[in-house]
Amino acid sequence: MDLGLADKRAIVTGGSAGIGKAIARALVAEGVHCAVSSRSLDRACAATAELSGPGRTLPVQAELRDADSVEAMVRQVTEEFGGVDILVNNGAVVSGNQAEDFDHVSDELILTSFEEKFLGTMRCCRAVVPGMRARGFGRIINIAGHKAREGGAISAGARNAAIVHLTRSLALELGRDGITVNAVHPFTTVTETLESRMAEVAKRRGVTLAEHLAHVAGRTALGRLVTAEEIAAFVAFLASPLSVAMTGEVVALTGGVDRAVHG
Repeated sequence: MDLGLADKRAIVTGGSAGIGKAIARALVAEGVHCAVSSRSLDRACAATAELSGPGRTLPVQAELRDADSVEAMVRQVTEEFGGVDILVNNGAVVSGNQAEDFDHVSDELILTSFEEKFLGTMRCCRAVVPGMRARGFGRIINIAGHKAREGGAISAGARNAAIVHLTRSLALELGRDGITVNAVHPFTTVTETLESRMAEVAKRRGVTLAEHLAHVAGRTALGRLVTAEEIAAFVAFLASPLSVAMTGEVVALTGGVDRAVHG
């Protein structure tokens, strides 16, 4: 199937690793000119060096907690590519390395992670929407972790639930401008950083890494964890003109995870 993505222009925040890099790889393979954004320009450069396809790549630096940095990044991409048609808001610190239960979650973690995830997403949208409106086309895809749908991690749940509300609000405001806004909920996903991230969680649970990963995979209907590449394939569809009938929606790409609360 031709997704009609050739020569579209995209920004993927948090694109230097994990799900973000997989999304950038999928878009470039479809012919999208893709800016890979990271707070570290070195990491963005390293990621783009690994991408290949008909689409061009551009490493860019942005600190999502700094509005001026976000605006400068979008200006750079616009000058290089001539505009931005697709925005994938993936940038945020992945949860799991710090305890987020009621007795241990810190105010600092909640505030900094909320600003990075929620306000960072808002800032990126503000910067790209005027150009999308002028062209009558835009695709905004927000990556909002599955903690928005279940209890447990207080900081991650709060920021991702806020992204869901923002997604639906922007979809209502921007639909008549030809801009769709959707979100996806990944669950624990197979990436190059999975084991290092899950090691700390396993330690807190008092089990081995292998035992913890088996426990998490056992929560899914598939009996295995979804991969970053599988997430990216769906995001590529959402980024395409073919997805026009879908906006304001939140799709769980979890492999059919249960809703039980686990430690």
